[in-house]
Amino acid sequence: MDARDVAEAAATRAAAPFMAKAGCIGAALAVIGMLGLGTATLIAGAAKKAADGKGGGARCEAPGLPDPVNLGNVPGPILAQQIHHAKIIDGVAQERGLPGRASLIALMTALQESGLQNLDRGDRDSLGLFQQRPSQGWGTPAEVTDPPKAAGLFFGGNPGRPPGLVDIPAWPMLEPGLAAQRVQRSAYPHLYATRRGQAEGVARNAGINLERFGSVKGELPEWAQPTGPGEPAPGECTPAGETPVGAPFHDAASDWPPKVKNRRSTEAAIAWAKEQPALNQKIWYRRCLEFAARVHGWRAAGVVSAITHYHVMPAHMKHPGSRDVPPGALMYWETGNPHGHVSVYLGDGMIISNDVARPGYVDVIPASDIESKWGGRYVGWAPPYFPKGA
Repeated sequence: MDARDVAEAAATRAAAPFMAKAGCIGAALAVIGMLGLGTATLIAGAAKKAADGKGGGARCEAPGLPDPVNLGNVPGPILAQQIHHAKIIDGVAQERGLPGRASLIALMTALQESGLQNLDRGDRDSLGLFQQRPSQGWGTPAEVTDPPKAAGLFFGGNPGRPPGLVDIPAWPMLEPGLAAQRVQRSAYPHLYATRRGQAEGVARNAGINLERFGSVKGELPEWAQPTGPGEPAPGECTPAGETPVGAPFHDAASDWPPKVKNRRSTEAAIAWAKEQPALNQKIWYRRCLEFAARVHGWRAAGVVSAITHYHVMPAHMKHPGSRDVPPGALMYWETGNPHGHVSVYLGDGMIISNDVARPGYVDVIPASDIESKWGGRYVGWAPPYFPKGA
C-alpha cells in the first residue's frame, strides 16, 4: 500500500457518508481530494459553513467557501504530489495566457476530483487529475492521465472535445465553484466550492499567483507577449517622460472638474480613509469600488465593477498610465478578471486598498504594490466622480 492508498483509506473512514460521486464511485476516490482536512468534524464544519453562507454576506466573502485549511495535516508525500501537479496546471494556464483565476478553478476541481493526484482509476472510466472520461470524448486514457494534456483539456478551446473552462460563457464572472461545475457537470455541484481554501493553500505552497491577470479566452494580449530580457512588451514601450511598470507614484494638483461633487471634501475623505485600517473590519472582500465610494461619502458607486466605472468615466477625466496622481483620485488596475480593481490615492505614493495586504481588510500600502506584489496592470487614474452614486 503506497502513501496515496494510506491517505485514501483514512479519508474514506472520515468522510464516506458525505462525498460519494455520481455513478457509485467508491467513497475513497470521491473523497481523496479532502486530504488534509482529515476528520468528519472538519468536513461537516465546512458543509455547515456553506449552508450558513447562503443568502447572507453576498457582498463580503463568496458564500459557501470554507476558511483556508492548514495544509500541515496533509502527509508530506501527498502534499509534494499536490504541489507538483499544481505547478503543472498553473504552467499550462500561463502558457495559454489565462489569468490566475483559471488556475484557482482548475485546482479546486482537481482537489475535488482526485486530491490533485494523477489517478489511474475512478468512477466508471474516469481517470487522471480531473477524472476525465475517455468514453465522453475527453481523450484517450493516455491523454487524460498526462497532467499537462489533462489541464489543457480542462481549460478548453479544444475542437471536438467537451467544453472546457474558456468555452463557458462569461466564466470569470461566475463563482469559481460554479465555473468548475459548468465544466465537470457533477451530480454533486456544490462540492467544488468547498475546495477554495485548500486550493489557495496549495497555491501558496507552490508559489502560484492566483491574482495574475490574463486573457479570458487564453490568448495572450499583444502587450503581454513574451519578450527578451530588458525588452518592453509589444505595445507597452515606455514613451519619453513616462515611468516603467512598478515605478512609484507621485503627487499632482487635485483640481477636479466642476462636475466632481462628493459628499465629503477631498481632505475629509482622505482623513476618513486613513482611520479605517485601525478598525480592523474584515468586511471589504471584493468590494473595492464600494469602498472607494464610501471614502468619498457615498453608500454605493452605482455601477457594477471597478473597470466598468473607469470605462464610463468621461474621456476628459481619464489619465491613462499617468503616475502623477492627485490625492483623493481613483486609481484603476486590470487584475485578470472582468471586475478589475480601484483604490483611492492618499498622497506620498500611498493608497488605501482592500484585499491586497489582507483579504477582506483595508490597508494603507504603496500604490506600486498592486503591480509588483499583486500582479495587476495599472490602467490610470481619474477624479473621484460618482455621477450614479447613492
